[in-house]
Amino acid sequence: MKKNHRAHVVWTLLAVLLASGANAAEAVKIKTCDAIQKAIYQLPAEGGELTLLPGTYTCTHPIVIDRNNVTLRGTGSATLLRLADNANAPVIIMGLAEGVPSRATRHIRVIDLMIDGNRINQTSECMGGPCSDAFPLRNNGISIRRCIDCTVQSVTVYGAMSGGLVTELGCRRLMIRDYTSYDNEFDGLAGYETEDSTFSGIHLYGNKAAGISTDIKFNNNKFYDVTISGNKSVGIFMRDSLDNSFTNLHIRDSVQHGIFLAQVNSDPTTAATGNTFTSVVIAHSGGMGFLANDASCINNMMVGAQFIENKHGCISEATAGLVENVGAICR
Repeated sequence: MKKNHRAHVVWTLLAVLLASGANAAEAVKIKTCDAIQKAIYQLPAEGGELTLLPGTYTCTHPIVIDRNNVTLRGTGSATLLRLADNANAPVIIMGLAEGVPSRATRHIRVIDLMIDGNRINQTSECMGGPCSDAFPLRNNGISIRRCIDCTVQSVTVYGAMSGGLVTELGCRRLMIRDYTSYDNEFDGLAGYETEDSTFSGIHLYGNKAAGISTDIKFNNNKFYDVTISGNKSVGIFMRDSLDNSFTNLHIRDSVQHGIFLAQVNSDPTTAATGNTFTSVVIAHSGGMGFLANDASCINNMMVGAQFIENKHGCISEATAGLVENVGAICR
């Protein structure tokens, strides 16, 4: 009995070791994004985790994570992915890099690192040539493309030639947490064709366009604890965006409006409708605090808002009744 018991213990320990070895994080020691890409493709079929050591990893090509169950984990601000001069590429693509992804990718995680898009040393917003159907990949810090149950956590993106982080083409149930972005050529965070996702602990400042831009079927998403400041157009730009909620939102020093709702061109079916903003402070905007620009932007709500010294006023509506206003203070 004792012998059989010892054998059982040995086999149990061996099984545990083998299992932990299969899931153990592999460290990427060579400081290039090509080395990271190679390590991703060397992971087992079931996926795995890669650890990036402190230091600067230079990217001449994007890191494409197009496999399920892959985690890319840095060591905080000590891990920097920097786009090389004249690379003209995204830094990370979560999902397929083809023009329109032919399949979804699931359970990808990017955690605990910084990304420098090095925009002052790039020449093109899109990879390969002028933005078009032939060259659809914009040079974002992170592009999330048809990704399901994917996560970005404790990541800072700055200096991208296009947007900081962009979700698109059928994303579902994303978790974007503790994300900071600044000094990008366009928006700090942009969302297209994205649903049922959560964005929390978001800090966006000093971007050359909007803090947040949502457009094209951006529906049923939730934002918590968001700070947006000093962006060169509006704090939040929304079109074709339905039933999203923002809680504990602070917007200040937008060059234009704090929040701007509209429809796409002359199509009233593409308006920003049914969105709720709760516990909001909008201060020192160069235009309106909140502008509902088109009569199609119906059923939006502000709850417990403070509007402070916005240059052209607090709330403006294309027609009366677009914004249900509960407990707002305008000063």
